[in-house]
Amino acid sequence: MINKENIYSAIIGGVTADALGVPYEFTSRYEMNKNPATGITGYGQYNQPPGTWSDDSSMTLATMDSLKNGINYTDMITKFCSWIFDAEYTPHDEVFDCGNITYDALYNYRSENMNPLDCGLTGEHDNGNGSLMRIMPAILYANAAELIPEEKMEFINNVSALTHAHPISQASCNIYRFIVDEILENPEKDFKELITNGIDKSRKYYENDDFPCFDNIYGNLFGMDDEDLSSKGYVVYSLEISLYTCYHTTSYKEAVLKAVNYGGDTDTNAIIAGGLAALYYGYDSIPEIWLEQIVKLDYIKELCKEFYNSF
Repeated sequence: MINKENIYSAIIGGVTADALGVPYEFTSRYEMNKNPATGITGYGQYNQPPGTWSDDSSMTLATMDSLKNGINYTDMITKFCSWIFDAEYTPHDEVFDCGNITYDALYNYRSENMNPLDCGLTGEHDNGNGSLMRIMPAILYANAAELIPEEKMEFINNVSALTHAHPISQASCNIYRFIVDEILENPEKDFKELITNGIDKSRKYYENDDFPCFDNIYGNLFGMDDEDLSSKGYVVYSLEISLYTCYHTTSYKEAVLKAVNYGGDTDTNAIIAGGLAALYYGYDSIPEIWLEQIVKLDYIKELCKEFYNSF
């Protein structure tokens, strides 16, 4: 079910979208409407050169690097710590961005010696998008390993819980997983149909009184107006943005630019949308002129190759 292009498309499509969004992070929607992103640029919010990707991609790469040796949550969180504390998996050997929830969880492991699956924060206000942004390699692995549905759900919950252990974060990762599964299983179908099919398959788990936060996703999300969507860093908002932009566009380029041009948490919203869009449209849908600017692209490709060869 998984082929090499699936890995390259989803991972590098996500990293490229992340780099697209980095200079614009925290820019208002009003400012983005006045000066919309049209391609890879540099400097901006973090004064980083063009093609620089953020913590989103660093943690994605660390996840992939761990999973090429199988499921080992201690190894995975150790690799996350190598990123945040030792600047591994970074574009320029420095960490320039990290979410507070993620930092606190990794501190719990590195300094407090907590069990990996107990490190993630569990409060209702701890539902940033920091696990959803890095979940793609885990979803790809779950499919390659042919885990049964119950095992997939538990595995995705656990990978999220290393930093984000609240049920809303875990559910968001699994709703996204249902849609990735649909793309992998039915690549010939229309993208809109695959998105709605994935949402429908997740309904029996999350369309209930325990998860009113998903009312838009299970309601009229795709009929909403742009101005009704929030681009802040709450995980449900990022999930909504990624699904909405993929649903209402017809190419990878269009999807990720739309995600960035909402402003707000531009890099994270873009990597989540970009992983889906590139997985569906294929590696060749990623503009070559963008790929040429991605920092350490050969390193990322080699890690993708190693990940695929481990299956």
